[in-house]
Amino acid sequence: MSVATAGATSTFFGSRLHNVHQANARFQARFGFFGAGKKAEEPKKKTGPLKKTVVSGRPVWFPGAKPPEWLDGSLVGDVGFDPFGLGKPVEYLQFDLDSLDQNLAKNNAGEIIGTRFESSDVRSTPFQPYSEVFGLQRFRECELIHGRWAMLGTLGAIAVEALTGVTWQDAGKVELVEGSSYLGLPLPFSLTTLIWIEVFVIGYIEFQRNKELDPERRVYPGGPFDPLGLASDPDKKARLQLAEIKHSRLAMVAFLGFAVQAATTGKGPLNNLIDTISSS
Repeated sequence: MSVATAGATSTFFGSRLHNVHQANARFQARFGFFGAGKKAEEPKKKTGPLKKTVVSGRPVWFPGAKPPEWLDGSLVGDVGFDPFGLGKPVEYLQFDLDSLDQNLAKNNAGEIIGTRFESSDVRSTPFQPYSEVFGLQRFRECELIHGRWAMLGTLGAIAVEALTGVTWQDAGKVELVEGSSYLGLPLPFSLTTLIWIEVFVIGYIEFQRNKELDPERRVYPGGPFDPLGLASDPDKKARLQLAEIKHSRLAMVAFLGFAVQAATTGKGPLNNLIDTISSS
């Protein structure tokens, strides 16, 4: 099939293929010997993901912006921002079996018999629990986890520079020269030992987390992670979830700014702030 048709079926371009006609080549081939040369089945009805109720009067990321149909406002902090269409449900083409009869002068390729959408089921597997890696629920889980790490990293970069004078980008150099330490206090472990401890601890936590099949509990486990019971009230829980996702996004942008500043000026966030105030 031509490049244009292949691009039209591509997930990353976020477009669907309409009015497809059989040509000299195909997007996907599935071969089989049983039933070869038989007439293709009747086109199946197009099935898609279940439609959700769109929240009316919802906030959007830009005044007057129209949210895409797959961002219906049901997720906490959903403001309809998806410029690249990454959260769009993935549509797959289904092809009939090719004709492989050696007695025929021409074997026809299997025709398109329908489309299908992959469901975002969660399975208990140690590495990739989601059946659809481009699903919206998985994106939300990744956003929260990365945001929580960014909040810890942003706070740590500022606190360490304020207490020790060592910038976050130079912390590794100090560890290699002076040995492992925390806030200027020496630790009874070598840097190699600390790396192995981190690998095993984080690996064990991720293996245990991927055993959880409830999408809600995968990102909001509660229990020991909510020792003060702050999420016991449903209204308060919703406000805390919204505050967390907002702070997570802000922290990810902030740490990106830290990295750009470090690459440009070679200084930490506090030193850059002092320079900006003194020069203004």
